[in-house]
Amino acid sequence: MNELTVLEHNSIRVMTTDQLAEAYGCKAIHIQQNFKNNRARFVEGKHYFKLEGADLKAFKDSLENIESVVGSRAPSLILWTKQGAARHSKMLGTERAWDVFDELEESYFNPMRNMTPEEFLLYSAQRMVEQAKAIKAANARIDKVDERLLEVESKQMTIDEHHYTIIGYANLRGVRGVSRDAAARLGRKASAMSRKQGYHIGKEYDAKYGMVNTYHVDVLQEVFR
Repeated sequence: MNELTVLEHNSIRVMTTDQLAEAYGCKAIHIQQNFKNNRARFVEGKHYFKLEGADLKAFKDSLENIESVVGSRAPSLILWTKQGAARHSKMLGTERAWDVFDELEESYFNPMRNMTPEEFLLYSAQRMVEQAKAIKAANARIDKVDERLLEVESKQMTIDEHHYTIIGYANLRGVRGVSRDAAARLGRKASAMSRKQGYHIGKEYDAKYGMVNTYHVDVLQEVFR
């Protein structure tokens, strides 16, 4: 990302549409269309400022190089705040937009060099809390996915609720790290025991291994001892 011309309005750091588009790797028209199509989600004074008339003239007069920011004859100008930039990054939904906004938040909208030691400590503490919350939420989502995966895998049955695949039964029992070779070895043992004791051997499709056998839980209990 190229070095940004620092812009402020009412002592708040802002960015133009062109600056935002260049940073996020899209065209300015995309920013404008997202704004137009989601106007109700943007609050003037919070997400953006619209400068016209005397306000626009005063803003232009405060700039050393007007043309690099806004055309000298432009009748109006939209300036995006940190909240507005965040909203646009979510709407674009690209990895670059997310990464760039994180960079903008730290180095542009909240510049460290303007903070007192006390403000820096407070900012650092807030960032740590936010990161801890994000990590906790992500771990919770992962745990839910793992639980659901184990539930699905443990319910790979063909005859009734008492038949499982080797991997499905291992997951049900909380046995982790069963390799393919180990599963094959346990499967051969379960097959022999099923035939000897008169238990039905079923078939189940597994997305990873293809067609695999299912065995009665009584057989699997013996095999996994």
